[in-house]
Amino acid sequence: MALTKKIGHGIKLIAAKTMRKRIPLIVNWAITGKCNLRCIHCYGAYGITQKDELTTDQVFTIIDELKSIGTRRITIEGGEPLMRKDIGDIIDYIHQKGIEQSLCTNGVLLERKIDQVKGKVDIVILSIDGAEQTHDYIRGRGNFKQVLHAIDVTKNAGLRTLIFYTLMDENLNDLDEVIELVKQLGIFIAFNIAVAKITSDGKRISLPKESEQKYREAIRNILEYKKKGYPIFYSDKNFLQALHWKSYTKERLYPEDLPKYKSEPLIPCYAGKYFAYIECNGDVYPCYQLVGTMPVKNAVKDGFKSAFDHLAKVDYCLHCYNITISELNLQSGLDFQSVVQVLQNYLKK
Repeated sequence: MALTKKIGHGIKLIAAKTMRKRIPLIVNWAITGKCNLRCIHCYGAYGITQKDELTTDQVFTIIDELKSIGTRRITIEGGEPLMRKDIGDIIDYIHQKGIEQSLCTNGVLLERKIDQVKGKVDIVILSIDGAEQTHDYIRGRGNFKQVLHAIDVTKNAGLRTLIFYTLMDENLNDLDEVIELVKQLGIFIAFNIAVAKITSDGKRISLPKESEQKYREAIRNILEYKKKGYPIFYSDKNFLQALHWKSYTKERLYPEDLPKYKSEPLIPCYAGKYFAYIECNGDVYPCYQLVGTMPVKNAVKDGFKSAFDHLAKVDYCLHCYNITISELNLQSGLDFQSVVQVLQNYLKK
């Protein structure tokens, strides 16, 4: 079923590109700002800085609009989405609409809410950010064991599972151990480099990176594991862009930055064209990295389509080293290697 949805997504994307239409085929949605963890690298300061949360009816109205304009996949995230009392109703509503959905969760509440998830969510995304001691330092004491238990819960429920690993100073030395672990567990792992986070006063600051060389070594290591057949989720071209990025102190590139990158192949950005991000208060952004950095419209006050169309009228970045976003860009550009990778991922359990 998941593969069928992916094929349908591809057909819709080809049609959109042929007709030169902007369609939010993929929407990532921070359904709540509440969180039961305080991760040190959280890009949204979730659980600390609160915004107004949409009502169930408002969420349903947005889902209806997304369906009507052609959205094919919704990733529910947060904050911690399972903290919403109505999360089961939201998951069920998306499922009824025939929209593919992913659930990004820290796993703490997954077992008690698994009946609201199984049979409706196409993939559950859990995070492991290092060996046990490192992970618990980053995400909270005891969470490493909770995530391992959550993996067992998803397997027993027949759900596909993806592990997400965010590269940061604290966990670069744990890479080998975690990659071996996920191989033993028989699931895929995806990687990203930690991005700038919002502080409690609304400013966006980059996390310190002690040694850029260590990050490059980590990416080379990931590519070597991928060559050996380890279950790495993303395509090579994406990792290579991150590997050759001039400096990780510059997350995003604007027109004035491009002369410095003439010799480097850069992945075109399709954020705000074929995918978008909804904040927990309904504000619509091209992607989560841009929350709080640009003027936007709201999916409730203005309607999602109006808020999405507004993105074509404002200027924002052109490229970034964000591995997750760049993979979406490759898929949106119908890059052959990325498309093949997607098909391989969904043919393997």
